[in-house]
Amino acid sequence: MNNPEFKRNLWLEFSPQRLLLMPLMLALIAALTIFLSEQDNASSNLHLVFSILGGLLAVGWGSFAVMHSINSEISERTWDQQRLCSLTPWQMAWGKLLGASAYAWYGALLCAAVALVTGLLGSNPIRAVILLVAAILGTLATHCWLMASRLHTMDVHRVESSRTVQRLFGIFMLLQILPVILMAIFQNREDNQLSQWWGIPLGFSSLSLLLAVQALALGLLALWRSISTQLMVRTTPWAWFTGCAALGFIFAGFADAPQLGWLWPIMICTALVASYFALFTEKNNALVWHTVLYHARHRAWLRCLQALPLWPVSWLLALLATLLYTAYAGTGSHIASDTANAALSQKMGKVLPSMMWMLLLHALRDAGIYLFFAWRNSTRKPAGMALLTYAVLGYILPLFAGVGSDGLAQIFEPLTGFTLRNLYAETGFFFSSLAWLAMCTHVLIVAALLVWRWRSAVALQQDKASDQN
Repeated sequence: MNNPEFKRNLWLEFSPQRLLLMPLMLALIAALTIFLSEQDNASSNLHLVFSILGGLLAVGWGSFAVMHSINSEISERTWDQQRLCSLTPWQMAWGKLLGASAYAWYGALLCAAVALVTGLLGSNPIRAVILLVAAILGTLATHCWLMASRLHTMDVHRVESSRTVQRLFGIFMLLQILPVILMAIFQNREDNQLSQWWGIPLGFSSLSLLLAVQALALGLLALWRSISTQLMVRTTPWAWFTGCAALGFIFAGFADAPQLGWLWPIMICTALVASYFALFTEKNNALVWHTVLYHARHRAWLRCLQALPLWPVSWLLALLATLLYTAYAGTGSHIASDTANAALSQKMGKVLPSMMWMLLLHALRDAGIYLFFAWRNSTRKPAGMALLTYAVLGYILPLFAGVGSDGLAQIFEPLTGFTLRNLYAETGFFFSSLAWLAMCTHVLIVAALLVWRWRSAVALQQDKASDQN
């Protein structure tokens, strides 16, 4: 309650009229539900209706409220005042997260109270409590991720948000609301063992609570990082590195045993996906990299890390995981204990490291292509030209080259050199030498183009400086 941002949002959200309106509307819905229900199933119907209604209020209305709290700061041009205040990123994050959605949570918690009371009357009250806690934590996690993604991609110079962003937000909200409704409908199913996470058998309720806690922890970390960036608070990329590693660890827990054998490939893929996301959502112009190189030349390593974009951090995580996985696969620890799967796991231990190294180089090439267009002297965004180049190299040219010979397609897209039949081969080379040569050639060509582009950008800046003098 000592948070000024939280207090401000409470004053905006609550009034005596609104305080009375919400319970009256919910009481009317409860009375209507009881009236339309039979005498023996009134309690179960109340539980179902208020579970769905609480989810709609918290996820739907609450998500809209937290996003509106940020968009209104931009439209009303008050975000600069937020930067000048003395609140820490944590205080600002909690103030907007809980304050902006306070009225939605007011109604959702009233619904949760009804759902909890009616759920305790059921056959499994402990399960009802666990699911309720999981739903609350999962909704908070949704709000965190929404705010973090909006802050990460926010441009304070654009007052109006694009229609594309609004449509994507609508689709995202639909995808978030549907699981809540389905969870409420099917929550009375038997809580049998559904899955295992790192060898621990989990039922539906336990699994929901575990995922909600993990999503909330990572969401708070992402929100803190994003709001620190917008408030111009210097931070090192440890949060991005930790978050990518944690996501890989969480996903690997659901893989078939041995999970440790799947940890590194899943972490590599997660880190590479995060690299592409950061590459296309962050600023990667020449000025950003000039700042990084300036701090590196003066050996100000802390400032260098603070100015470094996020995509190299996750790419380096993928590189580290690839090195560890290559060493792990070489020990033979990945081989399954049962005889039926031992041969297949041995083959996978040979093919997956090769695949991971190829994906690593492929992501490095794509990053170089994006930077080539980002470093040009133009106000146009580089994403369009980069995606067009990816499509030409990855689909159009290999398609035409593959008409005459399958091997020629590898020159433009080395990933086409991998085939599933190599899983049953005795050799450990699952990409042809042509594919590796083509991939290394791509990286070298892109590196040479980047050097040329960088020198051109530096020369242009020097010419502008001389003209001004």
